[in-house]
Amino acid sequence: MGNPHRETAVRALVEKDWQAAADAFTLAAHRDFGNGEEWSTLSPGSRERPAFGLASLCQAALCYRLAGHEDRARLRSLTAQPVAIDGRDHTREGVTRAVYQEFVADARAVLGDTERAATEYERAQQLYRSHTPEDPVTAASQPVFTAANRLILHASRNTGLDVRWDDLHGEDPQSGEYLAHRAAFKRRQLPRIVDAVLDAGRLHTPRGTTEYNNESYRCPECGETDINWVAGETVCLHCSVRVAKQ
Repeated sequence: MGNPHRETAVRALVEKDWQAAADAFTLAAHRDFGNGEEWSTLSPGSRERPAFGLASLCQAALCYRLAGHEDRARLRSLTAQPVAIDGRDHTREGVTRAVYQEFVADARAVLGDTERAATEYERAQQLYRSHTPEDPVTAASQPVFTAANRLILHASRNTGLDVRWDDLHGEDPQSGEYLAHRAAFKRRQLPRIVDAVLDAGRLHTPRGTTEYNNESYRCPECGETDINWVAGETVCLHCSVRVAKQ
């Protein structure tokens, strides 16, 4: 789902301008929440678009924390929570309710409020167990899940705690725990990932289109030849610094 503000945010991450990235992620969220006329979070139908807005608010909160603006991070979290609760409580699809409950927990976790985040993740687990879809794997591939994956997949990049799609889900696709595993995994790992990002003082660019061992490019910092193409930028997969074709 294209959003020019999200691309601006990623470019700011390349520049290590955390406040600019946070501001752009905030604008990306508001764009996804709509203008109140053509589209809004209250529009009937799919819950996909506001889910991406919630992901952007959580990313904004993390970037504001990196920039040293804990007050603004808190405000982004406080904005995300009621929108997520509204999405949870006003959708017919039970599994989508569980995904929106994940966002309630994510918004807590990104602030370091681990105790309350754990409680909210437990609620998400219960919702998943109560609303197991006929085909959990297909459900997990829907855009609303992609949005809910965005924060943890992005924040974990190059932290030593790198998360992949398969990590988020249970081993048995037919089990009621397949999707419930998502909330349990986030409860354990997202607070650690947030701490790792803050300790490093760095949020890497998200993974876009990647290529390994491309000898046409070489990172000026680490010397690697693995490339990440994202938001119109060509960056080192490991350092997130710009690389030029040799």
